[in-house]
Amino acid sequence: MKFTFRPKTDLGKISACGIGYFFATWILVGLAVPRIGGNRFIDWILFLLAVTGIVGAFISLFGGLIAIVWQEDRSLIGILLFILSIPIVVLLAGFLLGSYVG
Repeated sequence: MKFTFRPKTDLGKISACGIGYFFATWILVGLAVPRIGGNRFIDWILFLLAVTGIVGAFISLFGGLIAIVWQEDRSLIGILLFILSIPIVVLLAGFLLGSYVG
């Protein structure tokens, strides 16, 4: 088992891009809503960007898990991003399921 700095498998790279996409879209939405929000079309586009960011976070979590466990991608960035994606996905799942549970 060899430890590397960057992910070597394709799934590890996709996982790293997924969490990066999550942060990029949510920062973009957070900066754009106060400035250009209010228009129905723009609000829908920002909503879709936020949803695709959520999908990117879930892809990062499950892709990182598969890359680390089954494909044995033991990279420092991959493991750190997997650990970072766990609380993000737990919070997102709590917000998404909060209205249905309890």
